[in-house]
Amino acid sequence: MYTKPLPVDETEQSSAFNQLLNQYRVSLQIFDRPKAKFRPEEILNLLTCRDQIQVFLAERSQLSSQQLLHLADLDCYLKKYEVLIATHLDLAAWQQLVNPPQTSWWWFLRAPEPRHWWNEYDWLFNAGTLVVLTISASLITDTATRLFSGGIDLGSTLVISGQSLLALLAGGGALTQAGRQAYERILSRLRINKRYWQEASFTFALILVLGLAGIHSALPGFAETANRNGEAHYQNGKLDSARKDFNRAIALKPDFPKAHFNLALVHEDLQQIEEAKAQYQLVVTQKDLLNCNTANAEHCDDLTIWLQAHNNLAELNIVDENYGEAAPLLQAGLRKLEQNGNGETPEVTRLKYNLLKNLGWARLNQEFFTEAEKHLQQAARIEPDAPDPFCMLAKLSEAKQENQKALLAWNKCLTKAQQNPIVLETQPEVNQWVAQAQERLAAARQKKEGKAKS
Repeated sequence: MYTKPLPVDETEQSSAFNQLLNQYRVSLQIFDRPKAKFRPEEILNLLTCRDQIQVFLAERSQLSSQQLLHLADLDCYLKKYEVLIATHLDLAAWQQLVNPPQTSWWWFLRAPEPRHWWNEYDWLFNAGTLVVLTISASLITDTATRLFSGGIDLGSTLVISGQSLLALLAGGGALTQAGRQAYERILSRLRINKRYWQEASFTFALILVLGLAGIHSALPGFAETANRNGEAHYQNGKLDSARKDFNRAIALKPDFPKAHFNLALVHEDLQQIEEAKAQYQLVVTQKDLLNCNTANAEHCDDLTIWLQAHNNLAELNIVDENYGEAAPLLQAGLRKLEQNGNGETPEVTRLKYNLLKNLGWARLNQEFFTEAEKHLQQAARIEPDAPDPFCMLAKLSEAKQENQKALLAWNKCLTKAQQNPIVLETQPEVNQWVAQAQERLAAARQKKEGKAKS
């Protein structure tokens, strides 16, 4: 027991305060006895004695430093027995009765809660919480990057804000002191046993990451919506808005052939030929579509898009005079079309016509006249009202010096173009061929008239 003698210099010390200090010291002597002989009333007397000292301190400020130091020593001795006091006296009940202020710390002594064997695994749940929160942060970052790729809108902002708010709540509770204190207050109000607070944090973080994963897995659905919005803008001539929508659709779903194809169309309309080629190439190299066949039909949903990309990319290469790159694309498209056997729908028929016409065009420029003639005649049989095949057959006959046959083809080229004048505005090459047809036919008429006069 602490037995430091009290100072007795009456000129500097208050005898009343010395008497209180002595009473306090005597009250502390109960801790010298065995624990089994503690009585609650003795502990209560000790605490009330400390109350009297505090009242004396509040009313009288003229105390010596020796008295204050002695009081501090006695308080330190009292705190050493915090566990014994909290164990032998129901302090919570006495707090309600006495209603002491928070500054009266001796009424708020607490015994540490016994550690349950289950708490030995708290470190594991804490580590799991941090891992899950790291995954959550990655999901939020990836989702935000994709959603904002085409620009910021209200829907994307709300989704990301909601995710970030939940992540901050969970992360603050696990990683910062202020967040943990607020989080613990929430758990207390929910009446969750403190023994299971780490488990509760881990469970909340796990629910959070599952929710984020659900949102992340729904991104392809958002991509479909963005693509439909882009198609609507494209139909209305809003190319810039369409481009943003298609870019967002691709960001949300990178392997999205239709969005890549639609974006290529926009680039073509904007005369961004290299960008259009790059998008068509991404569609052409889709592995699922390369492996599409009747036995693996689930990969064939976008086969038409894949074939159209072959055709459009090849046509751009022909315009750039890259015939060697165009021909294999067209041959691959025709081969896949025959293997898949999609039936003679109008869409498939038109696609087959374009592949044959462009392959004949490429072979014509490569001067493979026999193969070119075969493909162009097949195309003419599929679309007998289209001027393109007849214009190219006329050029082919001229190259073979079959002048009479060439004139017949030029005449069909001109006639069919006049019946469908829209092609002159939408197809520059046809416009050029029709002009050639007019020149050739005019020259033939003049020659015929000259012979008649002679």
